[in-house]
Amino acid sequence: MFKSEKKDSISNLDPQTRRAIRGWCMYDWANSAFFTSAGTAIFPIYFVIAFQATFGSRTEILGITFTGSSLWALGVSLSALFVALSSPILGAIADTKPLKKTFLKYYMITGSTFTIISFFAAYLADSWIWLIGCYFIANIGAAGANVFYNSLLPTLAPSKYVNEISTKGYAYGYVGGGLLLLVHLIVIQGASLYYDEAIVDLVTRFCIVSVGIWWFGWSIWTLKTVPEPPVDNISKNYNLSATIVSAFSRLKKTFSEIRKFKYLFSFLIAFYIFNDGVQTVISVAGAYAADVLGVDLIYNMITILIIQFVAAPGSIFFGWLANKVGTKEALITALSGWIVIIIFVLGFAPLKITNDLDFDYQFTYDSSLNKYNLVSAPEFSSTEENKDVIFWKRNFHINENQSLDENELILFSNLISKEQTSSYSIVINGGNLDSTRLISQNHPTVLSDEWIDVWPILLRDILWQPLNIKIGFQWMILGLFSGLVLGGSQALARACFSMMTPVKKSAEFFGFYAFTMKASSVIGPIIYVFAVNAGSQKLGVLIIWALIVIGTIYLSTVNIEKGTLVAEEENSKN
Repeated sequence: MFKSEKKDSISNLDPQTRRAIRGWCMYDWANSAFFTSAGTAIFPIYFVIAFQATFGSRTEILGITFTGSSLWALGVSLSALFVALSSPILGAIADTKPLKKTFLKYYMITGSTFTIISFFAAYLADSWIWLIGCYFIANIGAAGANVFYNSLLPTLAPSKYVNEISTKGYAYGYVGGGLLLLVHLIVIQGASLYYDEAIVDLVTRFCIVSVGIWWFGWSIWTLKTVPEPPVDNISKNYNLSATIVSAFSRLKKTFSEIRKFKYLFSFLIAFYIFNDGVQTVISVAGAYAADVLGVDLIYNMITILIIQFVAAPGSIFFGWLANKVGTKEALITALSGWIVIIIFVLGFAPLKITNDLDFDYQFTYDSSLNKYNLVSAPEFSSTEENKDVIFWKRNFHINENQSLDENELILFSNLISKEQTSSYSIVINGGNLDSTRLISQNHPTVLSDEWIDVWPILLRDILWQPLNIKIGFQWMILGLFSGLVLGGSQALARACFSMMTPVKKSAEFFGFYAFTMKASSVIGPIIYVFAVNAGSQKLGVLIIWALIVIGTIYLSTVNIEKGTLVAEEENSKN
């Protein structure tokens, strides 16, 4: 038993192969910074703030109501759609020409470049447009490069090593992305403690720039050490139109052989369904945290950091579990973890305000002046412009005069309590307005009496409030548990597909894999957008949860072992 395990370890492969595997894993180290620091921890929250600077909490575009998080989700889905439509044809081309690394390189350069130039958003009038435009193209670069990065996996070593290689790659990615995110967390938090908001904004944008530099720099290792897989019957006279025609013919032939690869395509259907849920959770989580739950940027960054460092050993654990119980069974275990986690996400809720010190605006009466002095107020950034904030800045000049007479304070209190876009609270002590406590209808702590809020109200009453677990710490708990299953669900899905993929069709088939991944990444965010338009972001999360449940059930019916045998038979013919 132990001899067999040692024999099947990649540590016993020849030095050149191990070098290529390490180089391949380093691309995960390189590009995960984009998906963590940029795509999840910083970019979406920075975008939501920029969106609110222009529109407030929501706006209507072409008859559809958008919040910052739902517009972000739409941008993610449209960039995914572009990659989904282009991946199969580019994959087919890369299987007929030695172009896998070339496509990887140029997608990577495009993505890292647009990540870097997002820095200039602050110098434009409508910064939200520049931000979502840069992210749109950068995300195309990241997703497109991954098509060809993944297509190299079956060419590195025999299929029996795929579980170990795939999970090792994800472990590299989680550690690499986590280290850079840790630096960003320290730098942004340090700047917020000692400098004004303009410096913090500059530091935040430089952090996003560093993501592009990190991504580009470490990718050079991969391009230098991973060999371009050989391609049979390469024509010496390159002709673009002939290559494209040949690629379409190849795709047509593949579709005619679906019966032969029925297990692989059955897996793709299951993958499409459960990945729709998982990818939407990953892409929308940061914006959902800021928009719905009121989680601060710093807590979101800490949560993503926890995910990164927990996911690394988590992916290794699921690689070990796959070797013990089977790849499909381990993947189902990881997806079952997601199902439980999202149930708890739906139950997250900010604690009720029980202490005067927890109110956003705090006033005390000064009898000598017959006015109400401001004791505490939210620290607004220059881009945070809800209507009550605009009203405050224009009419009360908080930096110049921090006292209001009774009529002014009544006017401001009414604005907070009645304005639909307001998300703040106010407490007044002393004078005729003594013991006034008002919470706006859009405040994160306010839960409705509709069925969708029954679960978070219950959890808040029996768990969060009694234990005094604030929303930031609830979000961090999410990071701990989702990190355990994130690496396993991603790495084992890739490993399952790789095991059923013939080497000579690796780029083409991973083009279909990318198509499925990105097509599913389109539908989930669009569901979220329509749920927001219907008035409930939580309903969108519930639908996403249902998709993971359905996909997991369907996955249990797919015969991975027979699909692997078909791929091995196809390899033996070549």
